[in-house]
Amino acid sequence: MSETRSILVIDDEESICRAFERFFGARGWRVRSVATGAAGLAAYADRRADVVFLDVRLPDRNGLEVLDELNRLDERACVVVITAYGDLETVVQAVKGKAFDYVPKPLDLDRVLELAQRAARSRAATQAAPAGREGPQPAIVGASPAMQEVYKKIATFAAADAPVLILGETGTGKDLIARLIHDHSERKARPFVAVNCGALPEGLVEGELFGHVRGAFTGADADRPGRFEAADGGTLFLDEVGELSPAVQVKLLRVLDTQVVERVGSARPIRLSVRVLAATNRDLAADVRGGRFRADLYYRLAVLQLELPPLTRRREDILPLAEHFLAARRRAGQPAPALSRAAAELLVRHAWPGNVRELRNAVEHAAAAACGHQILPTDLPESLRQPAAAEGAGQAADRAAGDYVAALPPAKAELYRLAVEPVEKAVIERALARCGGNQSAAAAMLGLHRNTLRKKIAELGIGRAGQTGAAAEGRVGPPDAENP
Repeated sequence: MSETRSILVIDDEESICRAFERFFGARGWRVRSVATGAAGLAAYADRRADVVFLDVRLPDRNGLEVLDELNRLDERACVVVITAYGDLETVVQAVKGKAFDYVPKPLDLDRVLELAQRAARSRAATQAAPAGREGPQPAIVGASPAMQEVYKKIATFAAADAPVLILGETGTGKDLIARLIHDHSERKARPFVAVNCGALPEGLVEGELFGHVRGAFTGADADRPGRFEAADGGTLFLDEVGELSPAVQVKLLRVLDTQVVERVGSARPIRLSVRVLAATNRDLAADVRGGRFRADLYYRLAVLQLELPPLTRRREDILPLAEHFLAARRRAGQPAPALSRAAAELLVRHAWPGNVRELRNAVEHAAAAACGHQILPTDLPESLRQPAAAEGAGQAADRAAGDYVAALPPAKAELYRLAVEPVEKAVIERALARCGGNQSAAAAMLGLHRNTLRKKIAELGIGRAGQTGAAAEGRVGPPDAENP
């Protein structure tokens, strides 16, 4: 860097302060660190820093209150919030408090450095989002890095008033995200109207969206406002927007451009103020290239884009989500046994083609089927216990390989070995378990020579003390007569 930059760290964890001092000091930054909010405010008032890294949980006060006071001290203060509690509300409040950005613990110092460099280059850069409304809100669960990015986009998109296109596989919760964007926006006190475009008969879509007047068509015996009028002043959520016909796409584009609707059968314009959020599980960009969706409408809807990760890209969220669904049952007075370890392992391993919706249904099924105080593997749906039967061995392998490769850095060395060995080990362990530890029978099942299997067992450490899987459960057994 051409000039010395300064950092103020406000965090009561000594290890974090020392890490900042060593890491940034070695790169030419000037670093000060304090342990309390009061000391941080005093230090900043005494000498402004280019960037402030502020912990949310401080011994003397809430870090978000300190953020507010820092902004009152200096409207150009550039603050990065540090939190181990990366829930949506924390992120929204941080963005509301004009934080430059936020970073979850444990800290990735390379990411922290990139944030500091961006912040120092533009101390004026701020993001703002209005406060969420009081009272219960839709629950969103997940602390994975992928969901941290979703939280940030919810907060920043709520502050805008442009259309948002929400992309994601079926069951990822696109409707929930749309509701949360509305609930944290300036329109939160106005209506939120949702319509599933794919569930409406084609002949009724125009009337549902734009309304109709009496006599407009057979059965129209009275004037009726459409969903756009119902959402006036608020938000209209168009779920499965990719299913709209070309004729309706043209009319929707006109309404987005003019904020004026005309009911079917009428030429009288009705001026509105509606923010449109749209969602689809289709590849709309591919539909545009194939002529199935209007390019001009696509670009109008996709001013802001948010892509929800499938559950296989956020496996660390699976068990917290399952516990969340069980807790909801307890609050409703319904049976909600605890997850056994074996059942939890099945949940984490499953491919989840139906994403969060499938997980919720599986937990509901298991909780209803369980007889004791624990959910056992036998209480889970059959598809979870025999995933290969549910989607085919080839599809299951393809999905698992795709998930694994996508999770590794692009330049990861030994990718083939790292991806194949865990699968190979698991297959051999299960073949041995199924054959009662008989290596000859397992070799025949696998299509391997028994000497090749013995070599693989030794190379992969199958059956060693401390190993997991079938071997660790003592199912491999002693060598059989043909394998002394």
